[in-house]
Amino acid sequence: MTFVNKLSKSFRWLRCSTLCAILFYMFFIGLILHSTSQKLQQQLKEQGTSSSSSSTQADTKMAPNVGHNGAQRWPNTLQELERQQQKHEQSMRLQPVANNLDSGNESSQRQPHSQPQKVQNASKSPNQPETVILAASNVNEKQILAKAFKRADRSRDGILSIQELGQYINRRIVEHIDEAIMNNAREFRRVDIGPADGLITWDEYHRFFLREHGMTEADIDEHDEIRHTALNRRAREDMMRDKARWSEAARTDLFTLTIDEYLSFRHPESSVSNLLELVDDLLRQFDQDGDDQLTLEEFSDLNVDDDDDLMRKSLISKTLVERREEFKRIIDKNHDGKADRGELLNYVNPKTPRYALQEAATLFSLCDENKDELLTLKEMTDHAEIFLQSKMIDTANSFHTEF
Repeated sequence: MTFVNKLSKSFRWLRCSTLCAILFYMFFIGLILHSTSQKLQQQLKEQGTSSSSSSTQADTKMAPNVGHNGAQRWPNTLQELERQQQKHEQSMRLQPVANNLDSGNESSQRQPHSQPQKVQNASKSPNQPETVILAASNVNEKQILAKAFKRADRSRDGILSIQELGQYINRRIVEHIDEAIMNNAREFRRVDIGPADGLITWDEYHRFFLREHGMTEADIDEHDEIRHTALNRRAREDMMRDKARWSEAARTDLFTLTIDEYLSFRHPESSVSNLLELVDDLLRQFDQDGDDQLTLEEFSDLNVDDDDDLMRKSLISKTLVERREEFKRIIDKNHDGKADRGELLNYVNPKTPRYALQEAATLFSLCDENKDELLTLKEMTDHAEIFLQSKMIDTANSFHTEF
């Protein structure tokens, strides 16, 4: 009996010891977990503070607008955001124009009668920010306009006449077309690589377009050609425009372009084939007796509905008096009362001074606020959007939109 009691006491002691050991280990593990948890919380707080600071700085840099009191604000509507993005994209597109004007001013100081230097195409970045501080782009626009105004002001009197503006636009147009023709063969060889067979397929041009917008060969292989999600909005619009123009330029074969067709595709204003089509448009519109020539009476015939497209392309004037004067003074070179295809081809050629003068007249009608037939820098900057999209500043894109 005594042995049993001793054994029973031993078991009770063992159970108590075991229970105490378990409680001790649980308490020890709890301390470790509590300490680890505090350390993790502290690290998370530090990371959160750092992220918040970086986010605040990024938001400050990307703020799209500046209030009257200097505080930056976000756009209130989607339309405002789109307008800001368009301004930024236009500013990026016009940056090489500003650089060209700088170099042009330097060269004009060294050689007062030299031609302005050619404008190089802008290389667009595929990762342009969606929002920008408008104040910066506005300053850049004013600088571009001021430089162009200074170069156009040949008399150095601080105002532009319609003749001065027309002469400057004509120089810009001639430079643009000459450069497009000169660079066509070199660009054709850069695109015609898969294989180099003297013909460009849409796939070859598409890959060239994506490379020009900063994409690598690996990115191009994975690119979604249907939605173009890797391109910014401006690049997507350019791609859609090029798709539409491809079928118009591909006269020999719908799926390929020759070197002449490629010039018509990239620079329709530089292509003789396109100019001949414009002559056909004029004859189709006005040649009533079908003799392949236009008389003064035929050219002066007004038809508002049918004339809209030709007026948009700066081919004809709006009024009867203007058309009659244009026919006598500009179109009918040999003064025989008729205009043949050769005379019409010279008339529609964008390199002729008539074309630039008509563009200048349009700008004057829109922006000469006091109707004194003189243009000041203030009137230009007050209508900055019109001038920045005109052939005075953005010659290439203005032509491509027009054609």
